[in-house]
Amino acid sequence: MPRAPIVTAIIAAYNEEDIIGPVIADLVSQGIRVYLLDHGSTDGTLAETKRFRRRGLIGVERLNAEEFSLERIIRRKEMLAAELATDWVINADADEFRESPWPGVGFVDGLREVDRLGYNAVDFAVVNFMPVHDAFRKGDDPREVFRFYEPGAAYDRLQVRCWKKQPGPLDLVSTAGHEARFEGRRIFPLRFLLRHYPIRGQAHGERKVWRERLPRFAPEERARGWHVQYDGLQEGGSFLRPPSSLIPYDPWATRLELVLRHRGVEALEEDLSDRGKELATTRSELAATAETLASAREFSTRLEGELGAARAAFEAERDGLHRAQAERDGLRLERDRLAHDLLQWRGEAARLREELLSTRETSERRLSLVQHRLDAVIRSRIWRWTAPVRALLDAVFRG
Repeated sequence: MPRAPIVTAIIAAYNEEDIIGPVIADLVSQGIRVYLLDHGSTDGTLAETKRFRRRGLIGVERLNAEEFSLERIIRRKEMLAAELATDWVINADADEFRESPWPGVGFVDGLREVDRLGYNAVDFAVVNFMPVHDAFRKGDDPREVFRFYEPGAAYDRLQVRCWKKQPGPLDLVSTAGHEARFEGRRIFPLRFLLRHYPIRGQAHGERKVWRERLPRFAPEERARGWHVQYDGLQEGGSFLRPPSSLIPYDPWATRLELVLRHRGVEALEEDLSDRGKELATTRSELAATAETLASAREFSTRLEGELGAARAAFEAERDGLHRAQAERDGLRLERDRLAHDLLQWRGEAARLREELLSTRETSERRLSLVQHRLDAVIRSRIWRWTAPVRALLDAVFRG
């Protein structure tokens, strides 16, 4: 049988003295080593961890407490994941218990099977146990005290926070530590169980949320969408929940749910949902296309009517053009005939003008001759001798 893998949980903690002991004890009892990053605890958190020195707690590192930075903590976890001598790494918090999805199979043995099947990363299903009373005290096992839970919120849905140590780059920062990203990642389809105990009572909730967490969150990290777990809470409200608003914890039912709704099933459901959305979109597009087609048919009918009217108008215009062409041809023939007659008339007019000129010349010659003869008669003695007679005749005719 292959040896059990070396598994190391890197825990970041701040003022978790009431729960850090049971969490580390559970990890160590399962054969998991612990490396603690404490970012300025002011309570007995560090004192609670002393009993695990050389008993599974392999290192304690104190970070600068003057300024809280989740990104700084996560980057340090990336570095430790590369530096520590381990086979598997867990990005853990101080208020979490992690279990395999199989009853009676420890976490390390579960990872060995995951590794044997060729996977190198594990996702977790988060169940948040909430207080329904104020009975929890330091030293109690929260798994025994808190019996009611609610599923993790949407922002906690992805929890790929356990992975086999990789030789290449590791990215935790881009997802605020929720997802370990590396080349060649193969996530086991069955989620492991993450039992989360964020609030342990009214006094603890008031202290943790309003004094120890919200005032320390960096504005630039809030702007990136981090630290949203307390959004919607109102100061002065109760952290105790009525049991009717939660789900009674049943380890068998919870694990059955993990089996029935593993990542493969969810991927199929998401694919089915996406295909349903695509189908709805296609139906909508088909309906829109049908409406467009109906409009197109109506437009085509109207266009055919207009085209028929235009065709009739065109044919009438064409007939009119043919008639106009015939009339123009007739007018052209008439013009040509008139032009021909005009040429003839011009020729005749030229001939008549020549005859008129000739007649005029002849008449002028004859008139000149008559005038000459008349002048000769007037100048003759006979004309002078007959003057009295002519005068008498003129008087007779006038009288």
